[in-house]
Amino acid sequence: MKKFFKLDKGTYLEFGIATLLMIVNIVLTQVFPYFTKHKVYYDSAAYDVVLVIAWVLITLKLFLGKKKSTVDLGIVIFGFFLLWEVSYKLGWLHNDLLIPSPEGLFHVYVEKSAEITKDVWGSITLLFWGFLLAAVFGTLLGLLAGWIPRIREVLLPISNAITLIPPLMFSAYMIMILTTFRQAAIAVIFFAVFWPTFQGMVQRVGQIDPQITQAARTMGVGTMGMLWKVIFPYCLPGIIGSISKSLRGAFMCLAGAEMLGINLGIGYFTDKYKAFADYRCVLAGIVTVGVLTTVIDMAVNKARTALIKWE
Repeated sequence: MKKFFKLDKGTYLEFGIATLLMIVNIVLTQVFPYFTKHKVYYDSAAYDVVLVIAWVLITLKLFLGKKKSTVDLGIVIFGFFLLWEVSYKLGWLHNDLLIPSPEGLFHVYVEKSAEITKDVWGSITLLFWGFLLAAVFGTLLGLLAGWIPRIREVLLPISNAITLIPPLMFSAYMIMILTTFRQAAIAVIFFAVFWPTFQGMVQRVGQIDPQITQAARTMGVGTMGMLWKVIFPYCLPGIIGSISKSLRGAFMCLAGAEMLGINLGIGYFTDKYKAFADYRCVLAGIVTVGVLTTVIDMAVNKARTALIKWE
C-alpha cells in the first residue's frame, strides 16, 4: 500500500493543483448555475460526474503508472474545463447555440441517453461486422498471396489500384446492389479495412526469416502446415498490432457509412442534429466518437499485450 502512494513531492504538488482545479470547477457549477440568453437552465449533475470520473481515472493512472505526464494531463484537462466554465460565468462567451456551456454539453447525455445508447450500439455493431469480415478475409487472402508468388503477382497490383479509391465512393453503388442500407454501410467499412489488411499481411509474410521456413521444410512441414503452424504465428503480433491502425481507418468511414440512410449510429445522430442546428447534440456526438475510439484503441492495445507474450 505504501508503494502505491509513493510519489515525489513535486508530483504531489502538481496532483494537488489538478485536484484543486477540478474542485473549483465543481464549486462554480453549484454556486453559480449558468442560464443561457434564452433562459434555458442546464443541470450540472452530468458535468460534475464527468469531472469526478476524469479525476478518478487520472488518479489511478498516476499512482499505478508513476508517470509525471499523467498529472500534467490532468492539469491541462481540468484547466481547460475551468477556462471554459469561467468564460460563461463571466460572460466572455455569449453564443450558446454554437459553443454550448459545459453543463449544456454534458446534459445532452441525460436528455438523450436512450437515443445515444442506441446509436452507439448501432455504430459498434456496424463496425464489428465490417471490421471482422475484412480482417478475417484480408488476413487469409494476404497469407496465401504472401506465400504463393503467383497469387501475389495477380492480386497485389489490383489492391494497389483499389486502395487509391476512397471507400466512401463505393457507397452509392453499394446502395444499389445490396438489399439494405445496413449492408451497404458494412460493405463500405469492409472496403476501408480489407485491402490495407491484405497488403499488410503480404508484407509481413515477405519479411519472415528464410531460416525459419527452411527449418520447417527440413522437418517435413507441408504447405498448409507452413501457413498455419509457422507463418501465421510469426505474423500474429503484427496482425494484432495493426488492428488499432485499421480501426482508425474504419472509424473514418463509419460516420459517412451511417449517413447512407440507415437511420442508426452516432454519425447519423450527429448529422440529424446538425440539420436541426442543435450544436449541443452535434458536439456531444463528436465527443462520443472520441471517447469510443479511445476506449476501443486502449482495449486493443491491452489485448495485444495480454495475448502476444512471445514477441
